[in-house]
Amino acid sequence: MAETETTEADNIVDEYELVNLIVDGSTTQIWEVKEQGGSNTFVMKRLLPEPMKNPEIVATMKLEAKVAAALDHPNLIHLHKFVKNKKNIYLLMDYFRAPNLRSQITSDRQSVQSRLRKLIESTAMALGHMHEKGWVHKDIKPENILISKSSEVKIIDFGLAVPVAKGLGKLFGKPKTVQGTRSYIAPETIKKEPLGPGADIYSLGITIFEILTGKTPFHGENPKEVLLKHISEKPPYASSINPNVTPEMDEFILKMLAKKPEKRYASMEEVVSTIRNLKMFKAEISELIAQEKADADAAEKESMKEKRLDSRADARLSELVKENPELAKQLMADRKANAKPKPKPEPEKKPQQQPQQPSQPMYPPQYQQPMYPPQYQQPMYPPQYQGQPMPPGSYPPPQGYPQQPYPPQQYPQQPYPPQQQQPPGQQPPQQQQPPAQQPARQPPAANAPPQPQAPQQASKPPQNQPEPPKKEEQKQKNKNDDDLPFMDELPDVI
Repeated sequence: MAETETTEADNIVDEYELVNLIVDGSTTQIWEVKEQGGSNTFVMKRLLPEPMKNPEIVATMKLEAKVAAALDHPNLIHLHKFVKNKKNIYLLMDYFRAPNLRSQITSDRQSVQSRLRKLIESTAMALGHMHEKGWVHKDIKPENILISKSSEVKIIDFGLAVPVAKGLGKLFGKPKTVQGTRSYIAPETIKKEPLGPGADIYSLGITIFEILTGKTPFHGENPKEVLLKHISEKPPYASSINPNVTPEMDEFILKMLAKKPEKRYASMEEVVSTIRNLKMFKAEISELIAQEKADADAAEKESMKEKRLDSRADARLSELVKENPELAKQLMADRKANAKPKPKPEPEKKPQQQPQQPSQPMYPPQYQQPMYPPQYQQPMYPPQYQGQPMPPGSYPPPQGYPQQPYPPQQYPQQPYPPQQQQPPGQQPPQQQQPPAQQPARQPPAANAPPQPQAPQQASKPPQNQPEPPKKEEQKQKNKNDDDLPFMDELPDVI
């Protein structure tokens, strides 16, 4: 009983029963709740116990409640009440049973494109109502827009809303921090300038671009590069990614994404009036969807027809084979005869070897003589032992070698012919006579002096190697500036 009471107590917040967890965040949880003893369902945005101790997070939820309480529009989520006590801090809102735009872009972007005009009109009118009440949403993105299959739209999450800068607020109302989502943030928000309706117009333009192309216009290797592109880089045309987008739609998006707020549309009412008379696509999305469905149905019917014909032919063939066994043998023979042999794999081509050039002899031909005179070139062992193993312990001493020392070799007295110097870059010609034309070697004279050795060529000094880059230059090359040139500090919450 104790466990049951504890579980029931955990599922109750004040007079509401927690039915289903919709979103589990780091600071809040969004629950589907139901009144105890009633049938009405709501959405509860509830702070977790640990974030309840953080004054900044509690202040953000208070601001969201304040903004939502000041708004009353069918395309803005309706707030019922804000509760703050020792045990719980939560917002109680209408439960709009529709997925957010992010999930629909991911799963079925073409379906979202077919409802795009209605989506832009509803979102722009809701934001226009916020601007009239003196608030800028400042965080328009697909996650904060809910849309049903019937194109009904609700905008949620007013936690980053700021007052519209008017009068002296435009001069002295500089924000202390930069808050928003990097891929959708307006350039004036990055520069910490006073914000007006143009900030929401810019974020809505980024969202429309993503619906048409499947991605946002600005990307970078790090967050700071994305912020810099929002300020300085011109966005691409949506038609460069989606060819079905018209040039008029390209110009509509580019005006919403102008770098300076005064060059964008003056208000959300102007956005609505422009989109109502604009041709967005070259071919209507409904026609494309219908054509794709018809093609898929035709392909499926053709596939089913082929399967039926094959099954009928197989059934008829099996009957014929049962009636006539000779027909089965003939069909098998025809199948083997018509079978195509598998192609043999081609042998790998080996690279052709370059013919090796004959090496130049070390000494001139007249000095190429055998090491010993012919009379001393005899086999090491007698003929009866050549080609067969010797009996163990019966290796006779070598025969045929003289007992006296070899006679001194006599070499000619003349020195080697001088080497001809060749001009640089040319190889000396190789002179090699065929073996049959070489003169027989004469034994050297008895008193011939030792032959002088050819002087060794001095080794060339190594060429100057390029010095590695200096450490200071390498550091300067890899240096990445961590500070943006246009703001005092980086965004704390982006």
